[in-house]
Amino acid sequence: MKGYEEGGRLRGLRCRHCGLITATWGLACSRCGSLELEEHELALRGKVVAYTILHVPGDEFLNDAPYAYVVVALDGGGQITGWMPTVKQESDLEIGQRVRYSSSYKPGVQFVKETDAGAGG
Repeated sequence: MKGYEEGGRLRGLRCRHCGLITATWGLACSRCGSLELEEHELALRGKVVAYTILHVPGDEFLNDAPYAYVVVALDGGGQITGWMPTVKQESDLEIGQRVRYSSSYKPGVQFVKETDAGAGG
């Protein structure tokens, strides 16, 4: 597996034994310990289950701050972390907000609100 995102898709792993879907790479299933993991295409949409606003980010994102660092529960299973450059303050986002993956030249998994018109993805 090369990376989470490639060619407009999100990839993760699925356990053949218990069915757990995850975006976290590993050698064994974190639920049942099985070594039978296979690549799995993840949903591009989901809802925000947690977030924080970053005001002092890493070097690659200095020009984007502030922005939201989010945990997204994906439709169809699995959770993934990402960032939302259009969210600048807490009042711009709510837990449960529907979001979708948006490919970007920046590193990481970028999400936008499903209501954001004209955003790539």
